[in-house]
Amino acid sequence: MVKVSDKFIELSKSNGREVWCKIAAGNEVFLDDRIVEFDLDDVIHPNWYTIGATCSNRFAFSVRYSGELEVHDEVRPYISFDGEEWCPLGVYYVARRYVRGNYASIICYDKMYSLEMEYIPRITAPTNVMEILNDICENYGLELSHDIFEHKISVIPLGVTVRDMIGYVAGVACGNAKFDREGKLNIRIYSQMDNFFITDENCMDYSRTMSSSKIERIVCDTGKEIIEEGKGGELITLQVYNPLMTREHAKHFISVFQWMSFYGADIQMQGWPYLESGDHVFFRDLDKRYYPIAVSEIEFHYDGGFTARLYSKIRSYTDAAEHQDDLSTTLEQLKSALGNICLKNVNSEDIILSPEETTVADFKFTTRASGTFAQTDISFTLGSIAAVGIRAYVNGVLVRETVHKCEHEDDLLHFYFLAQDLPRGENEVVVTMRAIDGEMNIKSGALEATLVCRGAAGGAEKVRDRETLSDKAEALSLPYLLIFSGMNDSVSITSEGE
Repeated sequence: MVKVSDKFIELSKSNGREVWCKIAAGNEVFLDDRIVEFDLDDVIHPNWYTIGATCSNRFAFSVRYSGELEVHDEVRPYISFDGEEWCPLGVYYVARRYVRGNYASIICYDKMYSLEMEYIPRITAPTNVMEILNDICENYGLELSHDIFEHKISVIPLGVTVRDMIGYVAGVACGNAKFDREGKLNIRIYSQMDNFFITDENCMDYSRTMSSSKIERIVCDTGKEIIEEGKGGELITLQVYNPLMTREHAKHFISVFQWMSFYGADIQMQGWPYLESGDHVFFRDLDKRYYPIAVSEIEFHYDGGFTARLYSKIRSYTDAAEHQDDLSTTLEQLKSALGNICLKNVNSEDIILSPEETTVADFKFTTRASGTFAQTDISFTLGSIAAVGIRAYVNGVLVRETVHKCEHEDDLLHFYFLAQDLPRGENEVVVTMRAIDGEMNIKSGALEATLVCRGAAGGAEKVRDRETLSDKAEALSLPYLLIFSGMNDSVSITSEGE
């Protein structure tokens, strides 16, 4: 929970309160007179309660503005109820921006979104979690908000992303990782209840589960063995993948969580900007009864007024989300058990293509079981009318070959293939390109390669943005955007990836 004054909390709960908002973005400061609306999704873990999650928070806003913010510009939003004390809502970085006339829509993410590069440790095992976190912060420009217990680590896995390693460390410490409202890396460890209350007087609507949830058993897949501690059935068992976990860590987890009991909830309420995902608070209903809840996610919305929707996510047979058909349930269980990774590369330098094969994407990853699959997608523009030959190799074997022709200079081309029945262990997917005739140049940033693998190591739970139509539209050419908008007036759209 963000530290604010008692006066700020009192004003936030009052009826008929006034709300001030400001957004510092790049070299611009937007005040209420230019802010149309914004949405902030602050999430600590997806689905039900877990540990080791590394979710990226998303901030999207619309303003009256005809200028242009740069990709990666820093964005800091604030809320006030008296125009004097301002509560920060986080630190984000511009990922996409759309401009139409005098209005701009900006989509931003916090630093967690950009930590998909491979973690190259500069320390050796045995070590402890604080040494790993300090190594990550020093080498990747992050700042840690606080120290955590120095749990011992006997091995440092290779071939994982920075984001995954942060998740593994957080899991060993019995918590989840996020960036706090000051932009610092924070390992949220649920060790005690915050003495804070939400009452029905401040809610527009709410619902909760009829029974409390506990976690009394953990089953951890380390990639080499399955570690089980505690006793209990499905609803009180936490299943995770973590190559750092040992039996001692699992025993510590049981000792930490044996006290914990909380309810699931969905609460629509006044926007209290100091509330964060990862908080533990109490909810009081109409009958003046108090229920502990674990704040899994908060969605804030501002459009002159400031509202929020708060979720406490648990596993429960009484939860409607659990009542699915057999196929849906099986797929969800398979996804949860296997985990997944998403790797993305954008060419930082020009790629010169000749009749000889040139590697444009090289993904190395580890699968935790045989028979898994990986989807590879490559989007690119050639900038000229030409044709290229594309080949995909899985573990050195050619699995697909095709020729893509570019009819117009600005056409966006797309190549994809599905690698199936992958063996357990180390795998590699390589994509090459060659010019069919002469040479050609793919400019820097014009090729984006993505690999998504189900059942791969690196399975710390993550959440991407909830894509809107405008998010998806960046992959469409201008004529299609005009069709979607239903307008033929002048449109200016600027968009870049990470």
